[in-house]
Amino acid sequence: MAELIRLEDPLTGGNCYILGCEGGAVVIDPNRADAPIACLEEHGWAAELILLTHEHCDHMGGLEELRRRWPQAVTAASEACSAGLGDEVQNMSRWMEVYLAFQGKRDVSYPPFTCRPVDLTFAQSWQHTWRGHAIRCVALPGHSPGSCGIFWDEDMFFSGDYLIPDSEVVLRLPRGNAQDYETYTKPFLDKLPAGLRILPGHGLPYTRTAGGK
Repeated sequence: MAELIRLEDPLTGGNCYILGCEGGAVVIDPNRADAPIACLEEHGWAAELILLTHEHCDHMGGLEELRRRWPQAVTAASEACSAGLGDEVQNMSRWMEVYLAFQGKRDVSYPPFTCRPVDLTFAQSWQHTWRGHAIRCVALPGHSPGSCGIFWDEDMFFSGDYLIPDSEVVLRLPRGNAQDYETYTKPFLDKLPAGLRILPGHGLPYTRTAGGK
């Protein structure tokens, strides 16, 4: 059974999730490099698989440093997410200082950056087994073109910037698409079952209840 650890970036509030098992680990949304690398080394886990829920910088800011530390790690994301990593506008790093200023975090340096494409991409969905655990990624456009949700053993769901507690879905960022969200993603999210553990990209995890709460 994998051990789950959540690491919140104090600057952006983004969550990184690490699932460790028998000396290896899956990293979901490496929001920065220092805390995830320290966590992995403290537990004696090597990053073997790195997954992204979407291309925004507060969810993948530590990607390249984790790749350098564990070059054998395989990275995976949707095709649109992979493409957006290499664009400072699409990955939001060009606008992050402005966003943080609106959040009251002024005089913060957040230089724009890009990342290389990931190793494995998918258009609609991707399934994988890691150390006996079933992983299923599903493309969920709207918040960004590359957004996806990640199921873990069908009892946990890493939702990225959807299903954040007490927050509306943000669709007005560069290349956000309200029509895609209403047509594809919202109906999918509305059908998620009660009892599913939701692990959002921001905020605390929770268990979905009847009625989609």
